[in-house]
Amino acid sequence: MLTVFRALSMASTKIVLTFIVAIFLIMLSILFYPQAYLTMDDFANWLANLDLMRNPSDNSQSNAVVRLLINEATIFGVVTTLVARIIVELLFLLFGGLWRIANPPEPGEAPKEKSKMSFY
Repeated sequence: MLTVFRALSMASTKIVLTFIVAIFLIMLSILFYPQAYLTMDDFANWLANLDLMRNPSDNSQSNAVVRLLINEATIFGVVTTLVARIIVELLFLLFGGLWRIANPPEPGEAPKEKSKMSFY
């Protein structure tokens, strides 16, 4: 049960950090490299306005759903969130490795075996 709580805690921590890093990336890109921000926004606009995306060959309800969900803001948000998640995962990997280097097992102590229920 503690393993499940630990996994949920790690997942929620990563979600919160991803949100913060995504906002931080948007602010940094606008402040220091606005051309990259505009280029990514243009790509999202181009992708959202493709005829295949905007006019599916279904009924009007599906057309409305596609137009609502496939727009430049959604695409930009997804791309930014994926980049932020990559950064968060790399930070967790880096700090986890540094923690293992700084806190090695005691000499003569057998390394802990992972539980079969462990997620990490």
